[in-house]
Amino acid sequence: MEFLEGQFYTAKNLLSYRTRVESCNLNNLICYVRNSLDALNLKINGKIILSFSEKIAERNKQIYGVELLIPVDKEFESTGQYVFKPTFKLVNAISYRFYGNCSGFAEAESKLYGYIKAHDMNAVTGLYYILQNKETANDGVQYWDTYVAVNENIV
Repeated sequence: MEFLEGQFYTAKNLLSYRTRVESCNLNNLICYVRNSLDALNLKINGKIILSFSEKIAERNKQIYGVELLIPVDKEFESTGQYVFKPTFKLVNAISYRFYGNCSGFAEAESKLYGYIKAHDMNAVTGLYYILQNKETANDGVQYWDTYVAVNENIV
């Protein structure tokens, strides 16, 4: 397991889509939003970014409040469903790569926050998952880079 410090990540012209989804359907959601780009006359122009605003455990399922950020080839007018964001930027971030599906997110999060704590750093953003594969795998197993920006100053 390798953690990288001082990382920088940026993307421009992002399509933002927020919703709630069961963890088992996350891969289907990514495919749905990617397929919707044609209807909007947009083309994907970078790596898909995920963030979670909430995690709800209910009986035998996990529900995520999720935001998908997809870099596209041009600006567009926001709609009720899709919102244009001009820039996404993380500076001074810690990153960690893992291979798996959404069931591995909790373990990746735990390892990343454990590393931050062990090195006396403070997270200043939430966790972002960046899909490394160009195509979404049918079983959802793929490479993900996890990022969280940190502030090394302890006051």
